[in-house]
Amino acid sequence: MRVGESFVCPRCGERSIVKSKNKMEGFTLIGKVLVCALCGAELGNPADGSAEKTPSNSGRLAALLGESAPPEAKADLTPDEGYGRFCRNCVHFIEHPFKTLCGIDGHAADPMGECPRFKKKE
Repeated sequence: MRVGESFVCPRCGERSIVKSKNKMEGFTLIGKVLVCALCGAELGNPADGSAEKTPSNSGRLAALLGESAPPEAKADLTPDEGYGRFCRNCVHFIEHPFKTLCGIDGHAADPMGECPRFKKKE
């Protein structure tokens, strides 16, 4: 049996899946054991490392769909010149415990809103 495999539990008689659980003696780890996800009945020890879940299943999914997995592109999170152009960072933003206002015309301002009249606070 492998982790995630579906089976009928001999103890509870229900259709369940195999789950891996750490076997402990006090605070020391003795090993791993396979158990029923519903009732917790022990099903035995994992035969080898194949019972462990792999962290990345994208290659297996691509093989299932008959496609090659594209290389994972990393996101560029460096801030540009428009970063932080929120009302809360503006010179005209007036904070009050009950209402936030724009100092230019006195209308209610959303702290995360953007405005074309933005001037950065020093």
